[in-house]
Amino acid sequence: MQSAEFRSERMLTPDEIGNFEREGYIVFDPAFGLGEVRAFADAYDDCLERLRGEQKLKSIRDGKLEDGTNTEVYQIRCAHLFHPLFDELIRDARILDRVASIIGDNLRLILCQGLYKPANTGGEIGWHQDDYYFGVSKANAVVSCWMAFDDVTQENGCMWVIPQVHDQLWEHQGIESAGYVMSEPDETSAVPLEMKTGQMMLHHGATPHRTLPNTTDCPRRAMAIHYMDATAQILGGNRESEPPENTPIVRGSA
Repeated sequence: MQSAEFRSERMLTPDEIGNFEREGYIVFDPAFGLGEVRAFADAYDDCLERLRGEQKLKSIRDGKLEDGTNTEVYQIRCAHLFHPLFDELIRDARILDRVASIIGDNLRLILCQGLYKPANTGGEIGWHQDDYYFGVSKANAVVSCWMAFDDVTQENGCMWVIPQVHDQLWEHQGIESAGYVMSEPDETSAVPLEMKTGQMMLHHGATPHRTLPNTTDCPRRAMAIHYMDATAQILGGNRESEPPENTPIVRGSA
């Protein structure tokens, strides 16, 4: 049961929608109670341990710190299939109402991924736009929800965004062990989004974003839940041939 001290599920206000459309992102106060967030974090750790025990926990972003320390970022890919709490989370009205305010009531999950940066060795995810990966047939059809299960700071790898440049896709290049990254990002207006445990942010599918290494003594746990207008199509990218259970419709219909 959601605590009364937290906001109930609701649609975004016109001002919030306007801010999102102008800036390409919006950050919220916690919409989930502390007990709920702790349960999510415990489930997150359980999934990591299960993947580690099955030898399926692999780094998706290898790199090095300035002192030569090897870095890594681990992924719980399709996290909604690994734990029932995450299957509930991707369908929770406190997220879907906000997303629907922006892209409508027909919503499909594109990807739910836990992104884990271990203490001291959590690596960097470079500047990129999700729409470059997803290849959706409509403009303005993708909204991603990024939820913090720990306090996130510049030191442990918080999200950075470049505001007001989500009106186009920028050139990317493929880099071994780093995926696709923007070729010449203009970082002059980049903004770090430090957040408290349980806070979440929504960003447009074309908003450039990155996370830097975790140089602290504590892990950084976050969940990225990517949604699309279910009436659009995935034309290519890395989601084209996913089985239906990986990309379910979570509200409305296609």
